[in-house]
Amino acid sequence: MIKLIKKISIIFHPYILFERLRWLLNSFKFKQCGKNSCMLYGFKIIEPYNISIGDNVSFGHDSIIACYEYHSDIKTGYKPELCFGNNIQFGNYNHISCLNKIVIGDGVLTGDNVSIIDNFHGKLCIDEVNIIPAKRDLYSKGPIIIGKNVWIGKNVCIMPNVKIGDYSIIGANSVVTHDIPAYAIVAGVPAKEIRIIE
Repeated sequence: MIKLIKKISIIFHPYILFERLRWLLNSFKFKQCGKNSCMLYGFKIIEPYNISIGDNVSFGHDSIIACYEYHSDIKTGYKPELCFGNNIQFGNYNHISCLNKIVIGDGVLTGDNVSIIDNFHGKLCIDEVNIIPAKRDLYSKGPIIIGKNVWIGKNVCIMPNVKIGDYSIIGANSVVTHDIPAYAIVAGVPAKEIRIIE
């Protein structure tokens, strides 16, 4: 009985109710939002009209999903496209930043504190060193495409212009800087293939 009372008090906590209402209002702004998809409390969404979310997609608390058609009120020159498939589960503190294109396939699972970012502040050239990083133009080397049923460990960072094949596993604390084949287990900085799942 005490457990039930605690569960009810959490569900009807004013902050939790406010965050659920905030998610509901944001979900109408998405390009598409499927059934049973949600974000836990503390979320941040930037430019939801460039984001498509499938069915049964869940984000842990304090997650950020962002597109940047505009940066500092200036048009970036990109038309971002952020697409989530179905039955995806993200951990807490995940950060997804899209300037170009990010596609996340069905059944993806991530740990906490995962970053999936297809852009940089500037082109990393000598002409920009006198401009503070926050004021540099956003630039993308290419899209990120993540296949289906990929398992991404805690603290992983996925960089621009990368394709990750179906059924692969990315070990915790890895930095993915190049394409990963299907069925591969990778780990490290930068991530390297350990073996292929037979």
